[in-house]
Amino acid sequence: MIQKAVIFLCCLLAAASDSYAQAPKQLKEVVIKGKADIRAKGDTLEYDAAHYKTKENAVVEELLRKLPGVRIDRAGNIIAQGETVLKVLVDGKEFFGNDPAIATRNLPANMVDKIQVLDKKSDQAAFTGIDDGKSTKTINIVTKKEMKKGHFGNVSAGAGNRERYEAGMNVNSFAGDKQLSFLFKANNVNKSGFSAAELLRLAGNNPEIFDQLPPYAMAEIFKMKGVQATSDDPEELAQLSNPTGLNNTQYGGVNFNNDFANNTALRSSYFYNRFASRNNYSSHRLYQLPDTSYHYYQQGNDADVSNNHRVNASIDIPVNARNSIKISPIFNSIHSIHTDQRSFRSMNETQTQLLNDGTQYRHSNTNSWQATADILLRHKFRQERHTLSLTVTPAWLNNNGLTQNTSFNNIYNIKIPQTDSIHQQLHIQGRGFSVTNQLVYTIPLSRIYTLQLSEDFNYSSTQQLQSALNFDPVLQQYAQPDERYHDNFSGTNIRSAPGIALSAKYKRFSYTAATSLQTNRQQSDSRVYHYRVSNIYHTLLPNIYARYQFSPARKISFNYQTNVLLPGLSQLQSLPDISDPVYIRQGNPYLKPAIRRSVQASYLFTNASSGSYTNITANGSMVSRQFTDYAVTDSSGKQRISTINANGYANTNISFQHFFKTDEEGSGITYGILASYNAYPSLFNGIQSNNKQYSIAPDISFNYYPASFLNISAHINTAWNHSSLLQKPYWLFNYDLSAIATLPWNMQAESEWTGYTTSGLSNNYNSTALLWNVSLNKNIGKKYAVKIAATDLLRQNKNIMRMVRGGYTEDQQNTILGQYFMASLIYQIRSFKKSNSSH
Repeated sequence: MIQKAVIFLCCLLAAASDSYAQAPKQLKEVVIKGKADIRAKGDTLEYDAAHYKTKENAVVEELLRKLPGVRIDRAGNIIAQGETVLKVLVDGKEFFGNDPAIATRNLPANMVDKIQVLDKKSDQAAFTGIDDGKSTKTINIVTKKEMKKGHFGNVSAGAGNRERYEAGMNVNSFAGDKQLSFLFKANNVNKSGFSAAELLRLAGNNPEIFDQLPPYAMAEIFKMKGVQATSDDPEELAQLSNPTGLNNTQYGGVNFNNDFANNTALRSSYFYNRFASRNNYSSHRLYQLPDTSYHYYQQGNDADVSNNHRVNASIDIPVNARNSIKISPIFNSIHSIHTDQRSFRSMNETQTQLLNDGTQYRHSNTNSWQATADILLRHKFRQERHTLSLTVTPAWLNNNGLTQNTSFNNIYNIKIPQTDSIHQQLHIQGRGFSVTNQLVYTIPLSRIYTLQLSEDFNYSSTQQLQSALNFDPVLQQYAQPDERYHDNFSGTNIRSAPGIALSAKYKRFSYTAATSLQTNRQQSDSRVYHYRVSNIYHTLLPNIYARYQFSPARKISFNYQTNVLLPGLSQLQSLPDISDPVYIRQGNPYLKPAIRRSVQASYLFTNASSGSYTNITANGSMVSRQFTDYAVTDSSGKQRISTINANGYANTNISFQHFFKTDEEGSGITYGILASYNAYPSLFNGIQSNNKQYSIAPDISFNYYPASFLNISAHINTAWNHSSLLQKPYWLFNYDLSAIATLPWNMQAESEWTGYTTSGLSNNYNSTALLWNVSLNKNIGKKYAVKIAATDLLRQNKNIMRMVRGGYTEDQQNTILGQYFMASLIYQIRSFKKSNSSH
């Protein structure tokens, strides 16, 4: 074994260079033969699941971790070919809407025949045949043939020490094109079974509704997913979508799909989750501003309880041979209760002088719902590629929140020390409506060229009513109106964007060049403060998408996109937000829309002769008039923050990943690197600060089969990070080693070591931890299994986060689950119809 490992490392560079030297054959389908079976089918990369060993009763997510080019980050997001996967299908059909984690964290891995990774086009692009590059990275789970006609799933119940439990059921009934799935699971071992991916997708697809949410509404909507969201940056929101603390979760629902005889396709699901969490935390924030530096410490605890109902559906009806209609409604509702209490203090740069300290208690109760629907009307003319389509998307949003805020803040670094106090109840009601109409007409100019004319129109309107009552000590209730925090604010935006596009398709090369002239009529209105701001903005939006297919196994693509980002309602509303007594935020009604220009280039190559896979992806974006903070800090460490437009925002990253086989038994090595650069402009006390962040993260993993009964996997990831705000860089090391062994007497054992090391963080936050988890699974007959598992045997688990934002760096430590033991009983449901074959 050691000798083989040495040979692997010595041949690594040679194998990588050989993979480029060997030219691929011109085939309709390229197959990498052997144990690690990968196929390239046009735009789809397909993995044969039979060649990747997982433990007994594993879920699909554990299978994905074994696939070359696919990884699961610490937040649970699926990354494939350098992009985040936002959709997972089962046999080409949606499974519980658009949250990929529901499928990957709940469906059993042993049902999978193939895993397909593809870029799914929008319904509009799939209909017109014009690829505009606005695709969604998608994974399609192809089930085994016998699974398509029968019932399968499992029922499990587990109990452990420290009152830990995990139980659930997943029952699926597939009959050809008909799919029916029931799901219910409950646990208090921090397994959510869902993610925030759908919320991020909705935010991207319908920014008119999402961007104008008030701060409390955005926070409450993310709580329905059981995630922690403290950023306005979608990329950082994805990174923060990992639950913290101790979580107790119950979730379930029903999913039904069917393709009827008249080609009508129905997709539908209902999903419910109840999420309760408790967390104790401590954090250290270091402000390094152009003219001053100071430290901010806080510690406290919070608790959340949320109940979420979600309905997804779509029905695609072919009216006749040339006309069809597709309706896709979505409904989300949430009731959330949040409580937190904390203490805080600020100290000067040398930590010799106390600037301020205080305590705070908050309690909020919020109800929110959102409803939207895509209505797509399609008509095909007699001539091929001659089409007309209309998409109408109405959307509604409603929020109602009540928050009690009690805080005391002592200010020391002034001539006469003083104490500020807040004892207030805040009532916020928000509602929004938007409708988007997109008319698209395509006509072929020749066998190669197609012309597209379009008109995109949107109307959105939001309104927020806010009232504040201070506590009356005589009446012992909230009864004194505080007019400083009352407002009746509304915002409207009307967008019109006529566009033209030219698409060309050659044998190997295709491209789409498009441009549109977008006009935004934006108005902000406060009936309490008696101001109205109206502006009109015109923006030219060029877009280019091109792809060259060298062969079925090798392709390169280029995508340039321009889009307008509108300021949200909370960024426009000129009303102080005193939810944090030390950091008071206020909107700016004079904000202008921002313009994002982004470019992506990618290269994908699967080499049939050497059994290798290579992916290179480069992304870059720049934002003009980016929304950023303008902060004024006084001598006591108290900040007043408003939002302004600023130039200088940039984001660039490049990723490289290469896989090659080391033997014909399925063993292989995957290595790669991710390098990124980010620049964030901000202003502090009138001085502009450009925070520049650099990161280099090499990564290597191997999957080794020394014998048919044994699989060993290892993974090492190192991230070097540096910020212009910091005097020295910091390091994050992650490493894991796992072994799965099939034993006699129908038993399987697994041992997993997972470790991390942090270096360069604040004092008391640098640490090294090694987690050791073991499990033993015993099959009893064909339907029952018993599992005994131990988690964190060494008791070293920790939860440490680092955030680098404009003007400060923050390290935070949260409550961890800790060591526990659990015994589970599993009942496997397997009932399949035998196919009758005639001879």
